Amino acid sequence: MLEICTFSLEDSFAAVAAGAERLEVCRDYREGGLTPPSEWIFALKHSVNVPLVAMVRPRGGDFSYTPEEWESMHSSGLALRKAGAHALVFGGLTAKGQLDLAQCKRLIHAVGLPCVLHRAFDELADPEQGIEDAIHAGFSRILTGWGAKDLGALQRMKKQAGQRIELLPGGGIRSNNAQAFVDIGFRQLHSSAILDGERLEVHADEVRALLNVLQRA
Repeated sequence: MLEICTFSLEDSFAAVAAGAERLEVCRDYREGGLTPPSEWIFALKHSVNVPLVAMVRPRGGDFSYTPEEWESMHSSGLALRKAGAHALVFGGLTAKGQLDLAQCKRLIHAVGLPCVLHRAFDELADPEQGIEDAIHAGFSRILTGWGAKDLGALQRMKKQAGQRIELLPGGGIRSNNAQAFVDIGFRQLHSSAILDGERLEVHADEVRALLNVLQRA
């Protein structure tokens, strides 16, 4: 399963045309991905036949949100669900660097969709406890860039998670390093497939190259 993270409708269509099997739909690459317009999700829902995971993140910067920001995330999540999102991706931390269990559980319950813990996970003070907290909160998957820092640690996290929650490697994955993740047992990968830091566009050949790595596994 290849999930491509996109930051525009044009890139979303290009990624699917190149073979992307799931989209994480965001806006604003330079902020690390923010909540997209619900109109994008509506348009994609009626145009492509792949699962759509919509980002819920009100701003860049840290992942410690005010009560007002959490309310905004609730409103965004419900609007994205109504527009046709198949799943949401979000996360929030306490001031002590732990998963904000109460708020995450509340949002998951409110939207009634599968939810993915995004790379706020990578900021947790204790990632092993974070896996348990993510399961307890009700997340179905964790997107993590830990493999870029420590592939061995990611492998240990995969073993800890077992069948209880999916781990989805992301963070700088491209066709030239994807094999390392396949070699430790991952069969789904997350990438923006962006090769040009100036143009910031999905590269169709890179999508196809990533698919080729996964299909050889």
